[in-house]
Amino acid sequence: MRALIHSCPRPLVLLALWLAAAVASASTLPGSVIDQGYPLRKVGAGELRWLGFPIYDASLWTSTGRYSGFGPGDTVALSLWYQRSFSRDELLRITETAWKKLGQPDAAQREIWLAELRRQWTDVAPGRNVTTVVTPNGPTRFYDQRGRFAQVDDPAFGPAFLAIWLHPRSVVSDLRRELLGGRDAAAATASN
Repeated sequence: MRALIHSCPRPLVLLALWLAAAVASASTLPGSVIDQGYPLRKVGAGELRWLGFPIYDASLWTSTGRYSGFGPGDTVALSLWYQRSFSRDELLRITETAWKKLGQPDAAQREIWLAELRRQWTDVAPGRNVTTVVTPNGPTRFYDQRGRFAQVDDPAFGPAFLAIWLHPRSVVSDLRRELLGGRDAAAATASN
């Protein structure tokens, strides 16, 4: 293996290492989430690209390793490994736009949740992970590599937030298919 690395041009070796790291990051949860002991098994993973540029690697996790909506007692997590920077305000605008396109939640509820997120969220940079964990009938917690950095206590928030990626009318339909395990998941819906 060492001889192979030495015989390859340096840019190819760096590209191979970067690709391996990207694949590994999409397939793993940060230690801060694993340490919480959530019963999570991976459903699927994919990459979001915009105009050919990588935005983030994503993976979906549930208690059962399958997703067909929010079932009773099912913990659901969405893990995003960012490949570009976004300010907190950009993230909030993207969230609001996605909710509006889905027609949910109603405007008053949307403003309440966005105000709560504005107080807790921060900017993201390449290499940063944000994992959203939705617990059954409980709070939605946001983790990065260091630990929990935000929480929304309203039990309706988590399903509405994850609908951005999981709703059948999601604006990221190709990524949705990959998150749901690559199969045609027309029956998989977010119950919100």
